Amino acid sequence: MTTIAHLRETHAELQEMIGDLQTGLTKENLSIRANAKAMHKLLCDLALKVREHLGEEDKEMYPQLLKQGNSLKHTAWNFIAGESELRKEFEAYYKKWLKDCDYQVSDVFLKETHDIMKAILGRIEREEKVLFPQLEKSGLFAEPGAKQVKA
Repeated sequence: MTTIAHLRETHAELQEMIGDLQTGLTKENLSIRANAKAMHKLLCDLALKVREHLGEEDKEMYPQLLKQGNSLKHTAWNFIAGESELRKEFEAYYKKWLKDCDYQVSDVFLKETHDIMKAILGRIEREEKVLFPQLEKSGLFAEPGAKQVKA
């Protein structure tokens, strides 16, 4: 079962990967073969992790939220709508650049990669600041035996 702690751990992993990519995905850095190979692997790993995370939220989290009271249900629908847009952007990016994880570094590739990473980080921030506090208040997705946060 998905817990808030697990979701936060995944967010931390995604943020770390993106931070490393933001630093490493420069033309200068990628001109060094070993750096290019490391960034290539990390970007492909990030793509898999994002897909896995979005799928987990779709399967484990959102169906449960849609069964809750109006406030959580409303918040869930807002996040589902936002995720839908991010998913479309990410899938378009993935198909264009990472389908077989075989891409050519160009200015357009670097810009689009940095743009999609910024969108992912924005989504993580919104979940951490808006969604997770509501989940903590409700007691949903808490660790087994954890105490519910009082409002």
